[in-house]
Amino acid sequence: MARIPYPDPAALPAEARSLLESLPQLNIFRMIAGAGASFVPFMAFINSYLNAGVLDPELRELVILRVGHLCGSAYELHQHRRVSRMIGMSEERIAASAGALPSPLFSAAENAALAFTDDQVAHVKADAALFAEAHRHLGDAGMQELVIVIGTYLLVCRYLETFEIDLEETDIPTSGLDEIRRGLEKHG
Repeated sequence: MARIPYPDPAALPAEARSLLESLPQLNIFRMIAGAGASFVPFMAFINSYLNAGVLDPELRELVILRVGHLCGSAYELHQHRRVSRMIGMSEERIAASAGALPSPLFSAAENAALAFTDDQVAHVKADAALFAEAHRHLGDAGMQELVIVIGTYLLVCRYLETFEIDLEETDIPTSGLDEIRRGLEKHG
């Protein structure tokens, strides 16, 4: 059970209530809708890389899964394993996101990004050699997005674990990515 009550949607400001109604029915969104003025911009922010990012979607999901493993966030892992399956990632690759690196199941770019992820999570500023190798594969924009995704999911995992967000009793039938995009498009 969550440490604080999920906000009553009827008590939310109109913009937050409207956006919440258009999003996938996930407990994280239910809770964060009560975060005041940060809810709508936060959702726009995550939509930017989930639906219009420069990173390959499987690489993005591998990084999110890796951060979820490193943080021990069961909710994050459950949701992004589900998303990973829905975008076509194999069960072997999903499972390998928790394993030793380099993995033969990952491309050179994926192995470099995940090694960078491990080091950045552990040390904040990743090692220069790991940065250089990931940068060689991802370029300037890809590296910026990689750091943003790592940092965002460190935040999300901490949010989920601190508030003890409950896993939904039933999974939503979609990845949720299109619903997030459409919900944000509707709200400008």
